[in-house]
Amino acid sequence: MNDLLYPLLAVGDLVFLFLIFLFVKRGRLSVRFSLAWFALGGVLLVFAAFPLVAKMLRALLRFEVVSNMVFTMLFGFVLLVLLILSATASTQTEEIKRLTQHNAILEHRVRQLEEALKTREAEGSAEKPSDSR
Repeated sequence: MNDLLYPLLAVGDLVFLFLIFLFVKRGRLSVRFSLAWFALGGVLLVFAAFPLVAKMLRALLRFEVVSNMVFTMLFGFVLLVLLILSATASTQTEEIKRLTQHNAILEHRVRQLEEALKTREAEGSAEKPSDSR
């Protein structure tokens, strides 16, 4: 790879890590999900700072070209993120269902209490003698 590309990759990765930090700080990204993104940024930063690591890993994993290895790793990372998001969506669906059922039970109880209160008020007004002046 061109010697100019490594500093550009490092600067781009630092901007990426800074954006993740800002998203977490502003509450637009939860810490739980940011850990995977920080890990990806860290790996890319290591590859940019020490290109020999990427080349050694490429040889160890028997890829022909470093870019093929990076592409495969990124594809695996995207699959991991999709799995985490799917698990979170499933958990939230169950939680929404539970909250909806709980809300329906509470609404039913409120209606019963309102009806009981109306009945009690109606009985109370019927028992009072009318004022005939």
